[in-house]
Amino acid sequence: MPGSREQENNVVWDTAHLAMTYCALLILLILGDDLSKIDRKGLLQALGNLQREDGSFGSSSEERNDITFSFKEGDMRFVYCAVVIAHILNGYSYIDIQLLCDFIKNSLSYEGSFGQGPLQEGHGGSTFCALASLHILDKLDEVLSENDKELIVRWCLFRQQSGFQGRPNKEEDTCYSFWIGCSLKILKSFKWIDKEKNKVWLSRTQRKFGGFAKYAEGNCREDLGHSYFGICALALMKESELHGLHPALNISKRATQRLKQRMLTTHAD
Repeated sequence: MPGSREQENNVVWDTAHLAMTYCALLILLILGDDLSKIDRKGLLQALGNLQREDGSFGSSSEERNDITFSFKEGDMRFVYCAVVIAHILNGYSYIDIQLLCDFIKNSLSYEGSFGQGPLQEGHGGSTFCALASLHILDKLDEVLSENDKELIVRWCLFRQQSGFQGRPNKEEDTCYSFWIGCSLKILKSFKWIDKEKNKVWLSRTQRKFGGFAKYAEGNCREDLGHSYFGICALALMKESELHGLHPALNISKRATQRLKQRMLTTHAD
């Protein structure tokens, strides 16, 4: 019930969150907003406070008794969110880029993929987050050797069955046509995928109401997340009537152009 004690007690958990901030900024750019109403300095200061000693980022923080605590959750997802936020707001000076790059490098697995952190299993989603972060920071060639990149490309290409899987021996999943596809695009190796086979597989994930489901078979229903990633994957393959996609920022090239125009008028601190 509105105004209940239970609701009041939950307010403390309704904190700002890196992933939600990342999404909000991208949505504003897509809608053509100039971001002039954003508390840029306050947001960037909060971002800097979330970076940890190993270079990673916590997802959010809470304040109690004038002390700020970073939540335990923190991995490659929030590294990526932090990099994109800093890029959009031209605020790299608020984060330790070298420490961040060390965290990414230390998360590279023996098989040529990135885990959510050091010594964790390689995964398509975290591989994208790592590569996209390095690409945006213009650190890809500095952090990764040619051998590293070749190994990553090999791992990503092996993820295609018809569609793409996120890890070896897992089912194909709509979203990995985006995560793996963008990873290969960043590494300039997207041309080696079988686009037609992927398009056919993605078409099988569509349901009668028009959305995309996670899997092609079974009773899996369409959902907004996989519909989004399905469309993004088709945009990567230059499907007609779709805007081109910036593979690292995860927005259309049209929205990316708006960001470039804004960055020309925004000075870094």
